[in-house]
Amino acid sequence: MPLFNSLKVNSNNILLWKIVESQDELKNHLNLSNSLNFRLNKIKSTSQRKQFLGVQNLLKLLKIEKSELIYDSNGKPKLLNNNFISISHSFDYCGVVLSKFKVGLDIEKLRPKILTISKKFISPLELNLIKDESIENLTKVWTIKEAVFKAFGYSGIDFKENILIESINIEFDRAKVKVYKNEIIEYYNIEIIDFSQYICSVAYLIK
Repeated sequence: MPLFNSLKVNSNNILLWKIVESQDELKNHLNLSNSLNFRLNKIKSTSQRKQFLGVQNLLKLLKIEKSELIYDSNGKPKLLNNNFISISHSFDYCGVVLSKFKVGLDIEKLRPKILTISKKFISPLELNLIKDESIENLTKVWTIKEAVFKAFGYSGIDFKENILIESINIEFDRAKVKVYKNEIIEYYNIEIIDFSQYICSVAYLIK
């Protein structure tokens, strides 16, 4: 069964797919539209093609019709039924989350590369919060900020300056975040899932 996990976080429906199939197997149960086939054919990387097809399978499982899903000028997916959706993929996993409120999802594989770029997205105050600058903790910070960025939905956001982690719990599987752009300010709760050398963060708007 390719569906890795079905989770419920704060009433948001999250599906994660472990991609073990070939491209043909992934396409087998899909009836891609001409526009989706066009997008697929523009993707050169085999792994990215499989991620794209994995996401399409998740959308089918969630019974999201092709006509319901659009993308805005920033590439953010949107549903026409007034619900919110976020999509993410990394190497062998892809995921989709649905919510009645603004939501963001990010999946990242644990990789040493995060150690060399962390200063670009994490502030000194946030370093004090996490204490241990391990690959796992830094990846958690990145997925938190990426998930919030997706949910917030505005371009021109500096991850270090505009997305601020205000608190985390002892287990570092929950956090609270402030994000702002000019006069627009929003707060998000974060839930973090750790599995199979991957980190998955879900950001949901605090109403």
